[in-house]
Amino acid sequence: MSYHHYESVRIPGFIRYIADLLRFRHLCWNLVGSDLRARFRRSRIGIFWAVIQPLAFALLIAWTWGTLLKTEDYWSFAVYVFAGMLVWEYFSNTLNGSLDALTGAAGYLRQARVPLVVFQARVPLTGMVTFLAGMVGLLAMLAVLGKFPSLSWNLALVAAFPFILIIFFLPVAVIFSVLGAQFRDLRHIVQIGLQALLFVSPVMFERAMFNDERLIILQFVNPLFPLLDMLRAPLLYDRGWTNAELMTLGAWAGLLWLASFLFAGRAGRKIVFAL
Repeated sequence: MSYHHYESVRIPGFIRYIADLLRFRHLCWNLVGSDLRARFRRSRIGIFWAVIQPLAFALLIAWTWGTLLKTEDYWSFAVYVFAGMLVWEYFSNTLNGSLDALTGAAGYLRQARVPLVVFQARVPLTGMVTFLAGMVGLLAMLAVLGKFPSLSWNLALVAAFPFILIIFFLPVAVIFSVLGAQFRDLRHIVQIGLQALLFVSPVMFERAMFNDERLIILQFVNPLFPLLDMLRAPLLYDRGWTNAELMTLGAWAGLLWLASFLFAGRAGRKIVFAL
């Protein structure tokens, strides 16, 4: 199949992104496979590093922070941090990878009229493979510790969560890929922002700490709060998603998709000249 004379479907918004991805799905999956092979090339245990890295960090943080905060149950806190690290790594890797999504694909984009979203989507899709591997490790850890959630409808929310991540982070990849192609210094700003965001998110801090009236605003201005809560709720607390979590996440997702349409529309195909 030749893509050289293909133009993006003349449909505005989210449907156009889906149509482009479906048309170029084979190229997109080949790019994802290439990224995974490059990441784990010559590695003895390959994709298992997606489990070992966040697990090792969670065990270390649970030991140090658990001691300082006098946490009663070390293993429960370790599982809590492990779940948080999976979301955090997906978030940070998507932001960092998106900055180079278009610049790294300059060779493709200069030779063929491939929709930009194919290269923008490869970042969250690649991250999703490692996230799912980490989820397998998290579920195994829960089973070993005898903390596996009961068989209920709440487990269906765990299966739906990866789709929530894709819907949420695809516009993030679009926005940061466009900005990364135009402003090369953005990478340094993003690193500072990520370091700050880690310490104002319940990744390695107990969620109850953020219920203080001076910090409660973070639950609405920090998009990681609903994402972390929606992963942990069915897995660790055997409960469903609350209306507040859904409304906050929905508001953020709507704003991000609107911003992605504006950024992509304003940059257009001429973004290739900035590569």
